[in-house]
Amino acid sequence: MISNNLWVCYEMSINFRVEWQAHSLSNAGSNGSNRLLPRRQLLADGTETDACSGNIAKHHHAVLLAEHFEAVSIPLCPACRNRDGRRAAALINLTDYKELTIERILKECGLCDAHGFLVTSKNAASDGSTETRQRLSKHSLVEFSYALALPGHHTETTQIATRNGSSKEDGQMIMKMPSRSGQYSRCVRYRSVGIGVDTDKWKLVVNDEEKRILRHQAILRTLMDSVLSPEGALTATMLPHLTGLNGAIVIRTTPGRAAIYSALEPDFITLLVSLEDDTCRVFPFTTITEFSNAMKELIKHSIPALPSQNHLGANKVSPTKID
Repeated sequence: MISNNLWVCYEMSINFRVEWQAHSLSNAGSNGSNRLLPRRQLLADGTETDACSGNIAKHHHAVLLAEHFEAVSIPLCPACRNRDGRRAAALINLTDYKELTIERILKECGLCDAHGFLVTSKNAASDGSTETRQRLSKHSLVEFSYALALPGHHTETTQIATRNGSSKEDGQMIMKMPSRSGQYSRCVRYRSVGIGVDTDKWKLVVNDEEKRILRHQAILRTLMDSVLSPEGALTATMLPHLTGLNGAIVIRTTPGRAAIYSALEPDFITLLVSLEDDTCRVFPFTTITEFSNAMKELIKHSIPALPSQNHLGANKVSPTKID
């Protein structure tokens, strides 16, 4: 486990194998009475396997993160308060946001800061009806891979469902609804150094370290919740049974990248643990309890690193500020 000392976290990754039973978390669409077409992915050797999109995982992480931010009074912009997926891009037509800057966005919205946004550039109209708009953007600090089923360790059941019309004449619609079960590999990367930072210019915007720590803690809590209580499509009637979890959390404490290695490989935990050194800490887990405990220790004892030119003796924060 992590010691009582504070840890500076530059970047982290969660590499894990999860087992879900009877789920339909991610689908590719429908085809007539086949109401849902399970998402598939070809691997490099030509094997076709079941898959769950990283896009849906990121969407649900963002929605839950907004709840965590609100719970600790981290500000959200009007768009994110209304759970508008466009985030800062939805503000450009509001009177109060005509003069939109990257500094204002990052200071006034934790969700735009964490999950990124894009405000496209625009040239002024020749008749003067619209003004020039500068491009503003930030890449997401949290990235999700596809969840890929281990070949030979997934299966599918086709369920028959019916839907009645509004009258007897409408009859009854019969639909095929697949549910899947399997062991899945997923990787998540979180670049904590980018909290409150204009990552295009590598400039620190949110200078209050306590505010950065609160955002960091909320992101970690949401990641923990997302793994322990999966969200996706059709959870109203196909809430997955979580029956297995193992993997490794990799923490990079200095500038660089946290290693990622897929749980599609049987020895992925051993290989990740072998990378540990003075700048890379690895925390393996084989149960949901071990994963939860490791994440809780990180929430309590880790702080987000600062961009290199902004160090200047920073990150020396008292433990009382993050307990």
